[in-house]
Amino acid sequence: MNTDLSALGQLALEAAQQGRDVITAAQLEGGFAIRTKSSHRDLVTDVDTAAERAMTGFLRQHRPHDAILGEEGGQLEGSGNVRWIIDPIDGTTNFAHGRADFAVAVAAEMDGVSVASAIIRPATGRWIACDETGVVVSSHGTPSVSTADELSAALVSVSVSISEERRPLTLSTLVRLLPEVRDFRRTGSTSCDLFDVATGALDAYIGIGTKPWDVAAGWAAVQASGGRCLAFPVADGQTAYVLGTPGVAERAAALVEEHSAAFTATQNSTRQREASRSVVATKAATSRSTTTSGAPREAPPATAASPHPQPSSEHRRKGPRR
Repeated sequence: MNTDLSALGQLALEAAQQGRDVITAAQLEGGFAIRTKSSHRDLVTDVDTAAERAMTGFLRQHRPHDAILGEEGGQLEGSGNVRWIIDPIDGTTNFAHGRADFAVAVAAEMDGVSVASAIIRPATGRWIACDETGVVVSSHGTPSVSTADELSAALVSVSVSISEERRPLTLSTLVRLLPEVRDFRRTGSTSCDLFDVATGALDAYIGIGTKPWDVAAGWAAVQASGGRCLAFPVADGQTAYVLGTPGVAERAAALVEEHSAAFTATQNSTRQREASRSVVATKAATSRSTTTSGAPREAPPATAASPHPQPSSEHRRKGPRR
């Protein structure tokens, strides 16, 4: 596919095509193995791993000295200032359930900044790619973020974490946002959401604790399409990502930051109350135990001797069972 992209951008697109071809072939053959990783919500298929192998091999062939970070394969070290970040199927749960919202995502980082990328959506054939010079191209012309400038007119995506620890914050953030925005959508794939932000179909994306391979390709694409990309720390050391049109992203980020601070304060207060109750309960239990063990005990009442001797316990165990 000929484009006006630089070498990095073109290579990102071609690597993503390698992954797409593996996925398409697997779908035509039918059937694939599914297993879980960190939890029952965290799925991976053998198509994920096969697609990542194909993409990694392609990149190693063309740029053998670059580092590579893959969702399934982990980190391969390199000697230069470029690192490739691969998500072979972003939206594996959708893919495993036969849904269309999944994507192949590849990004090139230079000195830790995502500058070139490609996202392909195999179910629709749509794609977007960009490079470090600011060139951005897509299957449907030159992409651009929407013109939305106010939260009240914004259609936003909120990524709901699969982590039991982070879910309360992401769900409460969604509840806090709902009165402020036009509406929200959740595809279950960050790359698909950011594809839509970059092409104007969504006005903003919000994710908390999003993984590097989920957000790297979309970060470069949204930025190249005229969007604003923000990342900042929130509760429990997590990072919040807000990407969208400049006006919407700024307003959404302020709201997310404010809500996260309030959520954290409430959670800390709740933990302190629970800890205090636990201490009080422990002291009360200790007090009762001390009082019981320290009190004088009365001797058991005397019983009259039985006129008939009782069999021993050993004898009773050996006796006939009724």
